Order: sequence, then C-alpha cells, then structure tokens
Amino acid sequence: MSERKITPSRWYYLVAFLIPLFGCLGTALLVYPNVPKLPGALEGMGINDLTQVVVPGSAEVYFPKTGGYAVYYEFRSVVDGEHYVSNKYPPSLNCQLKSKASDAHVALTPDYVEGNMYATDNEERVGVLMYSIMIKDPGVYNFSCQYPDGKTSPQIALAVGPNIVWELFNVAAKPLGAMLCGGAVFIGALGVSILMVGIVTVKRNQAKKGLVSHT
Repeated sequence: MSERKITPSRWYYLVAFLIPLFGCLGTALLVYPNVPKLPGALEGMGINDLTQVVVPGSAEVYFPKTGGYAVYYEFRSVVDGEHYVSNKYPPSLNCQLKSKASDAHVALTPDYVEGNMYATDNEERVGVLMYSIMIKDPGVYNFSCQYPDGKTSPQIALAVGPNIVWELFNVAAKPLGAMLCGGAVFIGALGVSILMVGIVTVKRNQAKKGLVSHT
C-alpha cells in the first residue's frame, strides 16, 4: 500500500502538534506584558503616600490619576511631631472635597469597615477606612471637615490618599484578565489541534479502506 496514495498527509499531524505551541506563545504574549512589575506596581500605596489632615480644619490634597481613593480615620496618629489619640470609632463629621480648578464637589461615600485598617510597625499610626472617593479629574483638591455642631475640639487626624483595597484589585485584575484570555486562546488552539488530529485520522482510515477494497 503506497503511503503517497493515502490522504490527508501525515504532515497534518505535525501542523496539529504546532497549533498548541503557537497557542502557548500567544498566551505568553498576552500575559507577560500585563504582569505587574513588583515592587514598582505597589508604589504609591503605602502609608507615606497619604496626606494627613488635622480636623476640624482643611488641607490641599493632590490626586495624580483617576480612580479610587479613600479617607482614613487615624485614631492613633503623629502629625508634624504631635501625637493624636482618640476613640477607635470615627466621630460624626461634615466633610467636603472640592476641586481647586473647577470648584466641583466630589462625593465622599461613607465606607466605614472596622477591619479595613492599616498600622505602622510600632502602631504609632493606626487608621481605618472612613470614606471612599472616586476621582474622575486628577489634580489638586481642597479637603475639609468640621463637627456638625461647630465645635473646634477635640482635634483628630485623618489621612487622604490611595484606596489600598482598590489599588490591590487593580494590580491583580489586569494580569488575571490577561491570563483568562490567554487560557482561552490556548484551550481554543488545543481544541483545534485535537479536532484536526481526529479528522485527519478518520480521513486516512477511510483512504486506507478504499485502497484495500480496490486491490
């Protein structure tokens, strides 16, 4: 029985073998550029990147990019060498965030979660999430807080800056999405390869039976 008369050619098996390899290459090209470069991807997410504000009072806060930010209540804090110790639970405050460029107000969404905390190693600063912020226009904003009854004491420390949970989600979401897309590419390539092997095998068997019947 002449192998040349049997179609499709065995070379199709090689093609079927190469398809998943190219799928792996495509997966790598999708995933690698989206893997965060640590520790650089975590820059701007530390306590030192928060702007401390003693309230009642106000301060200018710079938001460098669009996205999620937060206001933290530091019930233990040190601001300019002065120590602040207050109740563990945030007091009632009237707070505002206003763009310095447009005077537009940005909503402060109450988001107190007792377990969503940060602390320095010596616990000199301990903060808990108080408000969430969504910034659409990067720039300088004026942040201010007052007691509802207008009293001026006790003074407490707040901190405004990156929403650490949001930033971690952003760091993780991009490579995860890329891995899912890459996985889909590889699975698709593997499926095509298996399908090709099956079709070629069936066709070759049919061709062999045809040759046998004609001899």
